[in-house]
Amino acid sequence: MAGCDSKDQVKKREAKSAIDANFLGRLRNLSWLNRDQLEGIAQSLTPIRRKKRETIFYEGEASDQVYILLSGVAKLSLLNREERVLVGLVGPGEVFGVSSLLPNATRPFRCDAFSDCIVGVGRPSTLVELMLGVPLERFSRMLEVTVGRWWAMLQRYTNYQSLSVRERLADALLELGAKFGAEEARGVLLTLKLTHFDLAELVGASRQRTTEHLIEFENEGMIIRDGRRLIIVPERLRALAQSPPME
Repeated sequence: MAGCDSKDQVKKREAKSAIDANFLGRLRNLSWLNRDQLEGIAQSLTPIRRKKRETIFYEGEASDQVYILLSGVAKLSLLNREERVLVGLVGPGEVFGVSSLLPNATRPFRCDAFSDCIVGVGRPSTLVELMLGVPLERFSRMLEVTVGRWWAMLQRYTNYQSLSVRERLADALLELGAKFGAEEARGVLLTLKLTHFDLAELVGASRQRTTEHLIEFENEGMIIRDGRRLIIVPERLRALAQSPPME
């Protein structure tokens, strides 16, 4: 019927009424911002409602939005084989989806509503410019060369919960190739000399098991030994580790 709002429009208008500078300023994590910043953020956010157990975003999606939880509780999780593992809970005022602050990132976790939620969704560029007064590109590059490595480590060790030793070893070799590799005709030559014990420590396994898997990798053509040098074959390792291509 003309003149009647849809249910979604009503929900959106109701959520919007909760987002104003005063409300944001009462949230502990945002209380340090000045009035102009709070006004700008309030105007830039698009509110969404999610009922308990509804998904806010999925892992593997492109990270192009940042989120502020306005009310309720959300949860971050990852898939461990066929079982979903809780990584952490998000409370009101917390900024999440922060992988969007790094260049070319994807979501490492899935986020679901743990209870009924209202979430403010915004552009990371707007949030950074309002909070810090710098362009997102400059901020992202700064993060990439400072905390980017620690973020990658966090993702790696979190994902390791769902991987076998064999998969962890493949993933570690791919990462070493990306950082310390030189391309050659047969694959990627590792310029960093690592012992089997070093690799075992890296993947959290015994040296014996690590050696056994390296022998299997060599027999399956995923790595090549050239004297004391090790060459990895990324395409074959990637099929096992399911890692993104090297850049």
